[in-house]
Amino acid sequence: MGDFEELITTAATRIAPLIPAAPAAELGRRTAPRRRDERPSGSVVQQALRDIPRLTAERLLGALELAVARLDVVAPQEVVAGLRPVPAGHTFSYLTSGGESAMHVPMIVVEGMHPGASDLVVDQVRALLPDLSGLDGDEAAIATQRGAVHLSTAVAVSRAVLTALGSTTAADPAAVVGIALGAASEVLAESPLPHAYEQALLAKRRAEYQGSSWSTVVPVFDHEFLLVEELGLSTPDFTATGLAAPVDTGFAVRTGIAQGEVPVSVAVLLEEPPEPLPEGWDEIAEISYTAARGGARFGHGSTAPWGGPFRVRVSATGRDEGDERYELLIWPAPIADPVLRLKTDRLGHLVRGEPAPPPIVRPEAPHRWLKRLLEVAATVTVARGVTDVAGEFEEDAVVVEIDGGVVVIEDNNYRGTRPEVLERLSRNGKAASHFWNVNSHRRLSFARGGQVLWSGDVLDEDDFGDDPEVLQAVEGLDFTDWRHLDAKGLTAVARFTGAAVPEDAVRAAVEERYQ
Repeated sequence: MGDFEELITTAATRIAPLIPAAPAAELGRRTAPRRRDERPSGSVVQQALRDIPRLTAERLLGALELAVARLDVVAPQEVVAGLRPVPAGHTFSYLTSGGESAMHVPMIVVEGMHPGASDLVVDQVRALLPDLSGLDGDEAAIATQRGAVHLSTAVAVSRAVLTALGSTTAADPAAVVGIALGAASEVLAESPLPHAYEQALLAKRRAEYQGSSWSTVVPVFDHEFLLVEELGLSTPDFTATGLAAPVDTGFAVRTGIAQGEVPVSVAVLLEEPPEPLPEGWDEIAEISYTAARGGARFGHGSTAPWGGPFRVRVSATGRDEGDERYELLIWPAPIADPVLRLKTDRLGHLVRGEPAPPPIVRPEAPHRWLKRLLEVAATVTVARGVTDVAGEFEEDAVVVEIDGGVVVIEDNNYRGTRPEVLERLSRNGKAASHFWNVNSHRRLSFARGGQVLWSGDVLDEDDFGDDPEVLQAVEGLDFTDWRHLDAKGLTAVARFTGAAVPEDAVRAAVEERYQ
């Protein structure tokens, strides 16, 4: 066996430089054992060859075929002595279809003519493969070396064993390479990775990762949601921040609602973000956590694909009001103490064991339901002193009569924002409208006595002219705070017109129209 091992080592050394780096690396990254078919079709090497992409296999055949034909290696008789000769008159049949690899039929013929030969090749590759535990370099270099050593050894063994069988069929280079590829694939899947590969793979992932961002809706159970690699038994302690706490393989966020769903935006960064802007948030906290492997799934996105210490900045709004949303900024950073950067909501104070501030009653809160009902784009117009608006709006507009006027809902339309429409609607009193769309465009308009008093985009707006009734309508509504801008606009519309927008009637009319 010593002479045979030396023979294989010498032959493999000649074969290895002929193997292209890219397919060698593709082979070298194989680690998962092949799933065994309940009804296997073909030998072990035939099944293993199917796990290799066809283009990769054909490229390797093209690179090695001529060299294999010239490779003069023969296994000693004692190596192949266990293979029984085919009985005289032995026949077999096989079925093929178009589009198969050039190695497919030669491998089948060898299996039929020399039963057990391919299994012997697999066993000899396992026995003669050199120790690869000390391979070093970057991920691609280690994977390439691992794949090339396995395949070159398998080609040398396959050629030596099949040549020793003495048949023209067994000498076919396509059969030699096909059986070698299947044997290498089978042995690679069960062989340990070199010691340096894990760190090299981590370095590769970090070098290639560009960060990620996404928005999602996540489930809440027992006043919290989790971002973890896998569920564990650790219990989060929120007393330090009132908002976030580390747990096994991730972190937990304390919510206002006990169960349900909350919207969350996530950004995975490569470095620490700028100082947080408090506008639009009630609480902001930073904590550290340790990822085990990385790649924790969260909605349709995932965290950085490596383990180690990370920092997360959690921003929250609406926890006291049952209308909450969150932002998570995650980046790699050493473990550090938790930091509370903003603390204004009652829930955070109570969880931290601090005296809670008085409840905040926001003037726009009663109108938040209307934005949720209409969602992406709509115009809500309220007119007093007029009831017949049939000619002013499209046929699909929803009209709800109120005391002395109407509420008109346009889904994805905006006729109620047009000056000429507002002038006609307000000829006997007042009219006002608020419009929004998916591009974050918004327009708030006020008209009285057939004249438009003010109309414009309300985002970051704090100058609404000098009409006393318009100023009274927007008093206390902060349009520089992006939270609930549409509820604020609808509140201004209701205030200006003096109309109460009937939730039940509007909801029923909208649902009936768009059911």
